[in-house]
Amino acid sequence: MTKEELLKLKEWITNLSEEEKKERNVYLSKLAKGKLQGPPVGYPTIDKPWLKYYQENVVDLEVPNINIYDYMVLQNHGHTDRIAINYFGKKMTYGELFKEVDNLTKKFSALGVKCGDIVSICMPTTPEVAMIFYALNRLGAVCDMIDPRSNSVQLDYYLKENKSKLLIVCENYINVMKDAIDKNVISGKLEKTISLPITPSAPIMIKCLVDYKVRKKNKNQSLPFNTDMWKDFIKMEGNEKYLEMKHPNDDAIIVHSSGTTSTPKGIVLSNKNINAIALQYKNTTLKTDSGSKFLSVIPAFASFGMVTSINLPLYLQMENILMPMVNADLFCKAFKKNKINFCLTVPGNFLALSRSGEKYDLTGLYGPGAGGYSLDSTKEEEINEYLKDNNAPVPMLMGWGMSEAASTICLELPECSKILSSGVPLPMNTVGIFKIGTDEEVEYGKEGEICLSGPTIMQRYLNNPEKTKAVKRIHSDGSLWLHSGDIGYMDNSGRVYPIDRSERMIIKGIDGFKMFPQKIEDVIGSSKYVHECVVVAKNTHEKGVVAKAWIMLEDEYKDEIKAAQEDIYEKCVDKLSERQIPDLAEFIFEIPYTPLGKPDYKSLEKMEASQEFNLSNGEVLENKLHQKVKKI
Repeated sequence: MTKEELLKLKEWITNLSEEEKKERNVYLSKLAKGKLQGPPVGYPTIDKPWLKYYQENVVDLEVPNINIYDYMVLQNHGHTDRIAINYFGKKMTYGELFKEVDNLTKKFSALGVKCGDIVSICMPTTPEVAMIFYALNRLGAVCDMIDPRSNSVQLDYYLKENKSKLLIVCENYINVMKDAIDKNVISGKLEKTISLPITPSAPIMIKCLVDYKVRKKNKNQSLPFNTDMWKDFIKMEGNEKYLEMKHPNDDAIIVHSSGTTSTPKGIVLSNKNINAIALQYKNTTLKTDSGSKFLSVIPAFASFGMVTSINLPLYLQMENILMPMVNADLFCKAFKKNKINFCLTVPGNFLALSRSGEKYDLTGLYGPGAGGYSLDSTKEEEINEYLKDNNAPVPMLMGWGMSEAASTICLELPECSKILSSGVPLPMNTVGIFKIGTDEEVEYGKEGEICLSGPTIMQRYLNNPEKTKAVKRIHSDGSLWLHSGDIGYMDNSGRVYPIDRSERMIIKGIDGFKMFPQKIEDVIGSSKYVHECVVVAKNTHEKGVVAKAWIMLEDEYKDEIKAAQEDIYEKCVDKLSERQIPDLAEFIFEIPYTPLGKPDYKSLEKMEASQEFNLSNGEVLENKLHQKVKKI
């Protein structure tokens, strides 16, 4: 098929009526399942081979004309006695949750919060964050989610960018942010701050202990200007005549990009964006039974936190076990304490679980979801073997998405799981692979930029029309696409294989050779000696830009530097081309991570070398490396 023929076909599809598009998708679903015979054209966006993994009625899915909170309540109608939230063992039913949300809605209305106002929430994940989000959503206000570990300078940047009238900030961190709060109150930009503990919904013993520690820490500290304590706020009289907003295209939430590759961007998502995620998950083949236990470990300030770890489980009538903070050890303890059915996290937490030395009864773990970054095939197989040995009914289910698409774009289903795959598009999504910087689609198996067309594409970047235009593009056929900046390919079953971020492409200074780090990381990471590897670009005097591998060894091999070097070198020579082998490498005790649990590439690019060695020629500096590793 020529480029011109492909464009004409796409234009024809774009101009179909909604009913005609549904009929066509039914045809493609039957074609993919082998119920009909017909030649595919060889382009994913035309063939949609992933439809074979869904029921044919998914083509009739429509996102309802309703706000996020009302949609969640509708799903739980008649079942308000079920457990909604579990916080350190203290449980709250859906009926109790709805009552608290109604109460907070009236109080925020009494404060003057109205449709279109931006309210910044600077909190870890607690039941109050969920209640506040839903209460503000009912009023049509926009929740601006901020990392509570932000310093005063960062908070000042967010408040200026978002023009928030109200700030809800974690009591544990309020003193760190005092200067920024006072500055914005004095300038008249910020009207009020509410200091919120993490403990109002916690069991009494935890509440007393944590509150005592915080009071002791803040004993001689004064509150920022115009700040109310949460306990005083919830005592105020509410407005019984508040106006509830229900329009799905209104802005609902602002999340912020991690800022690992540039200045953090405010990503504006609508009610429709978030409801579309929930609706699509419900119509997958995942076993999403009501009453299932969901372990929520992704921070609320991330899109994958609020959208898929707080709202989604509640929409699916699950018991949501909230954790305000998490690390690998706490993650493993949560599995020991609770019989978890679903979880979304980074793959490193499942790796830690598999290496914990503990045996768990995982017979009910139907949704061990992971994403954010990929492991090498050896470690993914190690996790899957552990899950199988502990009677989990499915392997780890990888997914791929981005905040600009309200979280998940693709996910593995049990019937299409494959090592290194990130699964198939959600049922209302269309995913295509395009030549970088163009709207020219490539065929199955060919690499390009992964792009999305569907109902979860963000509204815009806040106050940044130029960057919005750069990622939200109208293609030549008239259809709207989100350009992810991720490079990957799709196989002829519709599985997507992300390879790397386009920003991480390394162009070697000596010959202009282009390469993506993840392939190199996978090869080095397959060594039994290696716990994790991150490859970044480094500018050198002799060769210009080269690839450098930062390597973290497994604990038991920290003193076997020479053997590790030799094994890594052999694997690189065996599985990489000569030009792909990193010129430089260095062992490091710990890989730095972003607050969302992803490797912090930016920090590693800036990190000064301590003891580099030339990996490309098999150089071994045994004594110096032994000495340096012990000093790091």
